[in-house]
Amino acid sequence: MKICLDIKLIKKKLAVLCLLFVSGLTFACPGDNTCTAGNNLPAWAKPVAPWPEVSDLVEQSIQRILSDKNIMKTMDSLKADEDFTLKENIMLSEIPAPPFHEEKKAQAFLEMMKAAGITNAYIDQEGNAIGVRKGTGNGPLVVLDAHLDTVFPLGTDIKVVKKNGKYYGPGITDDTRGLAVLTSWIRALNKNDIKTVGDLMFVGSVGEEGNGDLRGVKALLRDHRNVDAFIGFEPIPLGAIVVLNTGSVRYEVSFSAPGGHSYGAFGEVPSAIHAMGRAIAKIADIKVPQVPRTTFNVGIVRGGTSVNTISPDAVMEIDMRSDGGQELDDLHKKVLDIIGQAVKDENNSVRHGQPFMRIGTNLVKVSFKKIGDRPGGMTPHTSTIIQASLQSLRALGHKELLLIGTSTNAGVPISLGIPTVILPPGGVFEGFHSLDESMDPTDGYKGSQVALLTALAVAGVQGVSQPLIHKKH
Repeated sequence: MKICLDIKLIKKKLAVLCLLFVSGLTFACPGDNTCTAGNNLPAWAKPVAPWPEVSDLVEQSIQRILSDKNIMKTMDSLKADEDFTLKENIMLSEIPAPPFHEEKKAQAFLEMMKAAGITNAYIDQEGNAIGVRKGTGNGPLVVLDAHLDTVFPLGTDIKVVKKNGKYYGPGITDDTRGLAVLTSWIRALNKNDIKTVGDLMFVGSVGEEGNGDLRGVKALLRDHRNVDAFIGFEPIPLGAIVVLNTGSVRYEVSFSAPGGHSYGAFGEVPSAIHAMGRAIAKIADIKVPQVPRTTFNVGIVRGGTSVNTISPDAVMEIDMRSDGGQELDDLHKKVLDIIGQAVKDENNSVRHGQPFMRIGTNLVKVSFKKIGDRPGGMTPHTSTIIQASLQSLRALGHKELLLIGTSTNAGVPISLGIPTVILPPGGVFEGFHSLDESMDPTDGYKGSQVALLTALAVAGVQGVSQPLIHKKH
C-alpha cells in the first residue's frame, strides 16, 4: 500500500513523500509523478522529521574518501564480488539458526571471516562470531553487525531455490544477506589495502529474533564498553536509514488452578483457561495511542488437559511495543493490572457459584516470566552517523528514505548513548519472516557500497580522512 503527502523538505523545497508499508515496517521516500498527494495518512506514520542538512565537515569528508582511487577500486571490488557474496549468502542461509541454536552458522561465518583475511576472529561466550580488523590507532571502535539467527524453528525446509531471477529461502534476507556483505567488505578492504583509522569489529550476533531478547548484542556491549559507533544491517530497501528503535516488553504468563471434572466439580473450582480468557478479552479492549505508535499482541496460548476437565493450567505469551518510553511503561502497567483483575474475577465467580464450593487455597494463581525486554530510543536525525549515511546515499546517486518504528539490535546501543544506524545490505527483499522469503540480488552491491562508505567516513581512512566520530573511551 502506498500513501502520499506533501511535506516541506530541506532548502524550503516541496516534495512528495510516500509512506510504504512493508512487512510491518514504515518509511518515507521521495515520490514520483505517479503519487497522489492528500490521501488520508495515519498520524503515527508521518515522517518523524524532514531530512536534515548535512554539515560541510561530513560532506567534505565523504568527498575526500570518494576522490581516493583506492577507495573507488574498493567500491568496484564490491560489485565484482557479488557472485561470490551471493554464494556465501546461500550457503549461510541453508544452515539452521533459530534463537539459541546459532552455533553452526556462527562457526561457518567465523570461517568465512578468516578466509576473507581476518586473523583476529573468535566466538565469544554468548555465541557471537567476532572478527576485528585493526585500524592505524587512536580511532573509534566501530561495530558492524548482522544477526545470525532467523525466526524459523529447527526442521524447517530452508533450502534456497531460484525462480525467475529471485532466490527463495527462509532466512535468506533476514539477516543472512547482511552477514555475506560483511565478509565481502573484508575481502574488498584487504584487496585494495585500505587502512582505517579506527578499528572495525565485524559481528555475527545471536539472539536478535523472537525470545532471543537481543542477548548477543547485549553481551557484546557489556563485554566491549569501548564501542564508539554501531552500524547494523536489516533487510530494508536501498536508501532506508533506521533512526528509531521500537522498545518492547514480552511476558510468558502462567495460570494455575486445582482442576477438576467439568461436570462434577462445576462451580467448586475455577478454571485457569477461563481466567486467561478473561484477561485476553480485557487486553483486547485496551486503547493505545497512535502517536507514538504503541501496540500489543497475545501471540501464543496453550493449556488444559481435556475437553471435560476444568483446566488446571494455562499459558499465554504477550508482546507489548511502543516508540515512546512512557507509553510502553503505561501499557505494561495496564496489562499487568488487567491480568491481576481477571484472576480475581474468575476466583470470585466460583465463590458465588454453586452451593458446594471449595474456597481458600483452591483458587487460580498467576505467575509472570519476562521473556523479552528490548530498549527503544532514537538516534538524533542531525547526529554525525545519520548525516554520514545521508551523504553517502546522496554522493552515490541514490534517493534517501527515513525509516521509523522498527525493533532491532539497534535498541541496545542507542540506549547506551552509542551513535547507531541500521542500513540496508543491498538487494530487493520480500516476505521476510515467511516461508516465501525472497531476495532479488540485482544491483545489490549498491546498498553494500553506501553502507561501506558510511563506515569508512565514521572510522576514518588513513591518509585520506579523519574519523567523523572520535574515540571516547
